[in-house]
Amino acid sequence: MLHPFLDIEDALVSEDNPASEGMFDFERCAKLHNYLVALGWMAAHQKKAEDLDELLTRPSFFEVYADNNVEILDNKLDDSMVSFLGSVIIPDFSRGDLGFFYWVSSLVEPKEMLVTDTTLLEYEGDETEDGRPLFLLLYDTATGSHSFGVIYDQQRHRVAFPMYLEDTDFVLPVEEHPEMWHPLETMLTKWIKLIHIGKVTLSETPDTDWIWQPYSAAQVDSAVLAFDRLTAAIEARMSDASLLSIDGDKPLFTEVELDTASVPKSCFIRSVLTRVRTPRFITIAPGLKVPHDAAIFAVNQKFIAIQRRVDRYRPGTMIPPVLIFGPADPNQTINIDKSERYMALNPFEHMGLVIPFGDHSTPAGLYSEAVEQGSYYATNEEGIWLLLPFPLRVDDWSEQGARTGDRNMVKRGTISGLFQQGFQPFGGEHHPQSLERLLDKWRELVETGIWTVGDSGVEGGIDTFRDADTGAWKDYLIPSEL
Repeated sequence: MLHPFLDIEDALVSEDNPASEGMFDFERCAKLHNYLVALGWMAAHQKKAEDLDELLTRPSFFEVYADNNVEILDNKLDDSMVSFLGSVIIPDFSRGDLGFFYWVSSLVEPKEMLVTDTTLLEYEGDETEDGRPLFLLLYDTATGSHSFGVIYDQQRHRVAFPMYLEDTDFVLPVEEHPEMWHPLETMLTKWIKLIHIGKVTLSETPDTDWIWQPYSAAQVDSAVLAFDRLTAAIEARMSDASLLSIDGDKPLFTEVELDTASVPKSCFIRSVLTRVRTPRFITIAPGLKVPHDAAIFAVNQKFIAIQRRVDRYRPGTMIPPVLIFGPADPNQTINIDKSERYMALNPFEHMGLVIPFGDHSTPAGLYSEAVEQGSYYATNEEGIWLLLPFPLRVDDWSEQGARTGDRNMVKRGTISGLFQQGFQPFGGEHHPQSLERLLDKWRELVETGIWTVGDSGVEGGIDTFRDADTGAWKDYLIPSEL
């Protein structure tokens, strides 16, 4: 039998077990909170599940801070928050406990909980209808200067996570950013699922800490399933006669073929491409081809060629961008020439993958993310970038232009902003969209008939993506997530 601290299946948010509306479910949130503390405690002290009863003796939040200004919170918290704080375990750093989670260290001290930052107050005022402070700072960000944290709205019983003070514009005013505010159990569930899929792990060394992995096996599995679901949706709309006469059950690429293209041995995109089944059609999205010819696939890997020149200067293992789906028209290439010095059109430029000014030979299409494995910074190999052969939002005044998942307009002139997430509501800083969620979005566009399917696969040229700069921008928006 699972220890009560680890038995949280009934508390996790899911389609069948949705989050609470209009209230703070403090019992559910306390259960999820204590689960995270228990995992960190076991790792930090090399303990087992049967040892968790030791945590039952820990003092409550109010007991911990009994001599440290806890009275400042008197009559400032709604009853459900008082119950939550009285039910949760707090990491004790003096005993060598681990921080609460990858992004946050612990519940804040009482004197920090009452938000006084003027950035918040200028939007909302400082009180609820019953006279309590509207916002509480609940968890503090574990890293960086200008850090902020998880803020709790006592009126709406929802939380948002501006990691830094300058991020508050992404979540306030609340009524203009409702998609950034969620029940606390939703946020805690998102974090726990990162552990369950292996994206966030605990180190097994004496210097235990939370670790953000470049990718996990579960993310490979889910991306493969998303790829195969999209393939099946397209093939289901084609006649048997129009399907290519190839073996649709064999993997899209062999290990040898990816070796020839110099795709690194251990990386997310290699793991996906050697497992997905081969689509029996030509175009998988408007103007984008399935890479059926391994030789052409290898020749088109321009960023891999650039990477060979720069990786010796980087301490980690460089994973360059891989062109997954190139243009049906080989003349469709990207142009990263720019007149504005500080506008980065090339999303991989920060990795040293610089395309020289005037070189317009790099194919447009869908690329995997460039990362440095072993880097200090969090990396997301499951990320992707769609590089278009034309800029978006050329008309800077249009309100109908393409938007990121946080519903903000993409940067004027971007060639890589389409389908991206923007601000992350559950933590992290502007991670690229994941391959899995992009492929699921493409499948949705096929299944709803927004994209039509013909004898060669998805119909239309790459210019179809210009629709995102018109009133159809909602069709090309994937809501921000982790």
